[in-house]
Amino acid sequence: MKPLLALAAVATLGLVACDQVAPTTPEPTPGPIAQSSALNGTYNLLESNCGDPTSDKSLVIDGNKFMFPGATCTVANAEQQVNQTRVTLACEGSPAAGNRVVDLQTRPDGTLRITEDSTTLTYHQCMKATASTDSLVGQTM
Repeated sequence: MKPLLALAAVATLGLVACDQVAPTTPEPTPGPIAQSSALNGTYNLLESNCGDPTSDKSLVIDGNKFMFPGATCTVANAEQQVNQTRVTLACEGSPAAGNRVVDLQTRPDGTLRITEDSTTLTYHQCMKATASTDSLVGQTM
């Protein structure tokens, strides 16, 4: 009887030891991926210039198009990261022709931060569009 009790005790200790395995460290996971139309709208570096159609500090995002003064860019690639999205833009126009790699980050205050190399610009949203259409093309509010 004693050998059976000893065997039962060892088996019980083995089960308890299994329950005490150190948990693995979770991998970082990205937040929810924004819908392709989530950024659609008009933006300006100066909130006070939102109503100025001639502002040289405007940005219009319409689907996969980013329209800056003097340059129109199309999203060639997007990679969701933990707290931002890295976007490759194929641009036409002057002075920003060619490919540009930018990091996009929406902020709690409703602004959009765009970082390219060591330069970060904060755009204020002037008008939000609910879906990607050509209706925003040409607008600079």
